[in-house]
Amino acid sequence: MEVRTIDTLLTLPPLPSDIEDAGAPLLVAVEATRLSREVRGIGRYVRALLPRLVALRPGLKLALFAKNQKDVDALRPQFAHMRDHVTIHPVREMLKSGADVFWYPWNVAAPTPSRGAVVVTMHDIVPIAHPDPRLRGWQKNLRWRRRYSSTAKRATLIIADSQFTAEEIHRMLGVAYDRMRVVLLAADDFTVPSAASDREALERLGVKQPFVLAVGAADRRKNLELLERAMPHVIAERPDTTLVLAGPRRDPHAPLPDASWRQTLGFVSEQELVALYRGASVLVMPSTYEGFGLPVLEAMRVGTPVICARASSLPEVAGDAAALIEPDDDAALASIILRVMTDAGLNASMRAASLAQSARFSWDETARQTIVAFEEAIEIAGVTYR
Repeated sequence: MEVRTIDTLLTLPPLPSDIEDAGAPLLVAVEATRLSREVRGIGRYVRALLPRLVALRPGLKLALFAKNQKDVDALRPQFAHMRDHVTIHPVREMLKSGADVFWYPWNVAAPTPSRGAVVVTMHDIVPIAHPDPRLRGWQKNLRWRRRYSSTAKRATLIIADSQFTAEEIHRMLGVAYDRMRVVLLAADDFTVPSAASDREALERLGVKQPFVLAVGAADRRKNLELLERAMPHVIAERPDTTLVLAGPRRDPHAPLPDASWRQTLGFVSEQELVALYRGASVLVMPSTYEGFGLPVLEAMRVGTPVICARASSLPEVAGDAAALIEPDDDAALASIILRVMTDAGLNASMRAASLAQSARFSWDETARQTIVAFEEAIEIAGVTYR
């Protein structure tokens, strides 16, 4: 069953007339306890939306609730330009804020008010769909299960990053489809500096072209083993090719099997990431489980050809612009990598398709649909504006 969406990216519904015209006051309390520390990931999502929520909805004000006073002080300079619309407080004051709607953008919700509208963005449910398999992980798994379950029970509405995530929330947590809204993400905030600095960035990283790029953590669901099996076939035809792995590693010092064609970078800056995307022959995202898969759009934004697994949310994000492979077919992966690297016509068409696909996603539209979800939740919860 398809989740009820706010609407498609290309045919969005208008905001209610009283919102667009009258600018009725609306106070949104935002659980922001991780905002001062998360640079990428969900932190980027929140930072992209906050100014757009204010800009798109007259009368909307934000009350951000940070972990403690130290974080409050750290965040205030970042939002000084929005001081007429944003206030920042310790999270212990959140339930006393008198907000019209409480927004929890970090998958789970706490603390929550006993009454009123609660909107939760669930980007994925990895901790319960892919629990820690280690014997000592049972306590952590139980905690995550309780957090997600209590969040699902309390939320007025849940925003899901993709249709796939909404279906997983229904499957694993039993949330009814009419309590979820699919609101896709975007990458149009991804800063793309001049290509003039790319060579210097690649030299600093020690990366030489041609290379195949994979971006993301080294979790099992990222399915990097597929690339490990495919690359020897690529190297047999193109021995000058390197596999570059960018992203956090649980143990960056853990030994990997000897392979002269593999280069592990760990975490890189955004400028370096752009240089990697732009310099790569192809981005490969073989994940078996993604709530959205933002690296696909980031790579497409600079016109990089993309290959990704036909799994989870990736086909939703990539559309017809990427080459899709089965997540266990290393021979097919090696074959398409070589085709992208050697077939100039295919390479050019994939680059053009990447640019066109990424242009279909916009943080403005994400924010717009989020506002509609806030308004719906307020109506469902029976909350009236002050």
